[in-house]
This record gives sequence, structure tokens and C-alpha cells, in this order.
Amino acid sequence: MRYNSPFYFDAEFWLATIAINGFGRIGRACARIILRSPTRKLVAVNDLADRQTLEYLLRRDSVHGGFEAALDGVAFSSAPSPDLCDFGGAEIVLDCTGVFTRFSDLKAYIDRGAKRVVISSPSDDNQVEIAPPLSAPKAAIVSAGSCTAHALYLLCGVLSARFGIKGVLATSIHSYTSDQRLLDSRNAEPRRGRSSAINLIPVVTSAAKNLIRYDESYRGKAAAIGLRVPTADISLMRAVFLLEQAVDQAEINAAYEGAQNAALAFSREPKVSTDIIGSAASAIIDASLTMCCRNLASVGAWHDNETGFASRMVELAQIPT
Repeated sequence: MRYNSPFYFDAEFWLATIAINGFGRIGRACARIILRSPTRKLVAVNDLADRQTLEYLLRRDSVHGGFEAALDGVAFSSAPSPDLCDFGGAEIVLDCTGVFTRFSDLKAYIDRGAKRVVISSPSDDNQVEIAPPLSAPKAAIVSAGSCTAHALYLLCGVLSARFGIKGVLATSIHSYTSDQRLLDSRNAEPRRGRSSAINLIPVVTSAAKNLIRYDESYRGKAAAIGLRVPTADISLMRAVFLLEQAVDQAEINAAYEGAQNAALAFSREPKVSTDIIGSAASAIIDASLTMCCRNLASVGAWHDNETGFASRMVELAQIPT
């Protein structure tokens, strides 16, 4: 089955006007969510591609299927940088370019009238607040982090609260993305230059680094690696925990089942990756993948690395108070 999107809003019903800069995979995933939402209104899109191409890519998606929505009231532009974007007074800007991560660049949106900016990439700039899933940051400029960090954060949070964590080693088994190559090509990170369509490719991931930015208590306790696989969407976070007490499979699964929310789901049904397409959750615990040996526990969580992450971004599309 395909999951319905359980939107999470902690504000009263109100209409937020939103602009998107960067209409790639994440930008279009955000647009689909916004255009279906009664509390969000898409008013502008900025991308270097032309409007006709962008509308076509939104309507016809090889992974998520067709999507019909009226874009008559949406303004399209092709400004190359935030300081040149004119979004006509949009309250929220979702920067999905993956390029602009510095506060000094992003502040241009605020200077032009936006009340909040949410970026789709991690930022090393300490002036950009990083927001974990379902949080309510106060800053005007925030980073949603990454889909892998979201999954790892949710996995860690439940076990830390229930059993205590001494350490965690995580592997993000992640679909290929548009920055990879179909055929072998040169790349600063050699393995990323190899064909994504026929290889399993170990890569560097920022999941543990961002986990620590979400919660400093994990410093010195977490490490992660990525493995890109030849699928177009859906990822699996596999994490091995060293806990402060001995546990069994039933205890681990019960802890996750009782902690479900809009970002964290739990399933006892045996699933494969295509079953997860369209899920708004950032981590879907697969009960059958849980393994334990004394105080070691291995947990597996699926997530739609496009829709799930975009859902967390749209949730942050609220005016800070």
C-alpha cells in the first residue's frame, strides 16, 4: 500500500504563503504537499529552468506518479541567487537548491520580507539553526538537516529515553540521487563518480554529524556511513545500538510502537522499498528487522527520502513566534 501523508501542524488553522527556490526533487515534493494542504498556499517558484519544463516535471513523476494541480496563481522566475529573488511578499521561503546554506546568503530572503526561511540541506553555519523532526524552532532561518539524520534521530530518541544509549553505528542504505552519475565519470569523491544504476556505492554521510547538532548528548557516541543503491526512491536506515541494559526484540519493538507520531511509524507487515513510496514518515520501524543480543540491538527503519523529508520541511513552514 502507499501511505497517506499525516500532516503535522501545531498552529491553529491559518494560511501561510510560501515560495520555493529550487524546483528539483525536494522542491517538487514540497510543492505537492503544499498544493494539497488547506493551510499552505504556494505563491512563487524560482528555478533556472523554464516554467513549461517545471510544470511538466511536477505533473509527471516517474516515482510518485501523476499530479494535477492548478498553478495559475503561482509566479515563476529564474533568479540566480537569493538577493535577486522577488517572491511578492511570500511569508515563508523554502530554499531547496542545496546551494545556499550560509546565513549571509539566506538573510536576503528576510531582507525582502520573508518571515521564515527553511533550507533543504545541512549547514555548517552556526547562525543557521538546525531543526529536528517535529520541533518548533524560534529562529527565522532554519535548516531541516537531512532525511538520514531525521531517521537516525528518531531511532536514537526512543531507545535513549527507554534503555539508555552508550553508542550507535548506523548505515544509511539510500537510493541514488540526481548528483550521482548514470555512467562512470570523474568526481571529487571517486566512488560517487561510478555508475549509480549498476553499483552499490559506499559514500560519506552527514547523518551522525547532524544528529549531534540536533542533540549534543550524542557527541562521541555516534558514527554513520552511507550506501547508495540502484533504486530511484526509498531508503533504509540500519542502526546497531550499544545500550545500557540487556534487551530483547519484543521490548525494542514495543518501545517504538508506543512512541509513534507524525514522523515515526511502526509496522509488523513485511515490506519492500516500493511499499514505502509516498509515506510522510521520516522513519517506519520494520519490526521484523529488529535483532538483539544482550545489550546490543539492531533496528531497521524505512523512509521515503523525498516525501518524508519534504513533509518535515513543510511542517517548518510556520511563522516563528
